[in-house]
Amino acid sequence: MGSIGWGIGDWKSDYKLNLPKLSEEEKEVILEAAERFRQETQRKEISKPDEAREIAKEILLSACESMGFDLEPDQKDYLSEVLFLQTWGAGFLEELLADESLEEIAVIGLGRPVFVFVRGKGWKKTNAMIDSQDYFVSLVNRLGRNLGRRLTQQSPRMNAVLEDGSRLHASMPPVSGCELTIRKFSREPFSPFDLLSFGTYDAKTLALLSLAVQADLSVVVAGNTASGKTSTLNSLLLFVPSSERVLIIEETPEISLPHPHQMRLLPFEEGGISMVELVRDSLRMRPDRVVVGEVRSAQETRAFVESALSGQAKGCYSTFHAQSSRDALLRMRMMGCLEADLEGIDLFVVQRRVSVYERAKRRAGEKRQVVEIAISDRSNVMHPKAVFNGRAFSPSALSAMIERISSGTSMSIAEVKREIKSREKFIRDFASIKGFEKAFNSIQKFLYGG
Repeated sequence: MGSIGWGIGDWKSDYKLNLPKLSEEEKEVILEAAERFRQETQRKEISKPDEAREIAKEILLSACESMGFDLEPDQKDYLSEVLFLQTWGAGFLEELLADESLEEIAVIGLGRPVFVFVRGKGWKKTNAMIDSQDYFVSLVNRLGRNLGRRLTQQSPRMNAVLEDGSRLHASMPPVSGCELTIRKFSREPFSPFDLLSFGTYDAKTLALLSLAVQADLSVVVAGNTASGKTSTLNSLLLFVPSSERVLIIEETPEISLPHPHQMRLLPFEEGGISMVELVRDSLRMRPDRVVVGEVRSAQETRAFVESALSGQAKGCYSTFHAQSSRDALLRMRMMGCLEADLEGIDLFVVQRRVSVYERAKRRAGEKRQVVEIAISDRSNVMHPKAVFNGRAFSPSALSAMIERISSGTSMSIAEVKREIKSREKFIRDFASIKGFEKAFNSIQKFLYGG
């Protein structure tokens, strides 16, 4: 008998998909019905999931009748759903993609459990697996079909962005034994109040950063992989006045802002339009703020630094892979940025995905945490001043940052200090606000009168 390509395992699992373990006879029915479904789609174009589900149900009944397979009422329901998943969309991954509590989905090989990263709980083993390379390739290509990407023997690796913004990486032999990693895109971005509730930032650091944004300081949010850099940057941009013109340039659409006057530019590599060119194009677009989602290559980094240095916008913002402000500057210099040009970056915010161990419960976990806020030192560019080290503030560096905020907002130093306390109280008092739009409206009303 042929394999349907995936299945539900007998092993102990921490995350269970709501799908049945099929009998051999049920698998035969699914294989026969799936072939009929494919033949039907060759004759008739099916564009909507609801339509595909109805046709799957009809084909299942027809296949069962011709094979002499009597269906129980509950079998009709779950087998028609299995057939739909077998032939349409993301297959059994649909359930995982729909779960808002998941941050990552990982296929780590054939016949092995699929793993998921549950927000706040870490990696969990599911009860599902993929056991066929043909099915794996078919599934990945279904995910990439609207993106013009395909996984083949000649091209055994794929990077893509799904329609909801989730990032996909897949590979097959000889690169791997069939690997698929999907980093999910949160439909509801995090607000500063969320960062407070997660324990990533406290109210004082958020109050200080809100003033840094308002004072038009150019900011780089640095950190390791999956440390939440983009989520933090997106959250901090809620402190930008809603009346300003925001230009967003990113390869993967992840920055999501409620500002009404925003423009989004995406690189088109096939047409020779890169991130670098778009960043330089922004010089002619009179933005108030320029947001570069993430800079990775040497060219992109130099273009971002050039943009920040030019003063073409009130503030430039980006994310960058680095473990500290010093590491970020060293990497940028290695990428060809001149030390003098690095003065264009005013502030580094560094956060990490750090391990946590609860000794009493003998339980390991992790959390995202700010570990450094550093203000640039124009007399010693490669050694920024650490305002906050993850545990405490440095009085001298904090004074330097307050002076920079003072000059950028026309407030006196005493007024800046009072404003930090006022904002700290506001953030604490409104910490219970849920929802990105509500958070944005509350912030705008408090800071700018609505």
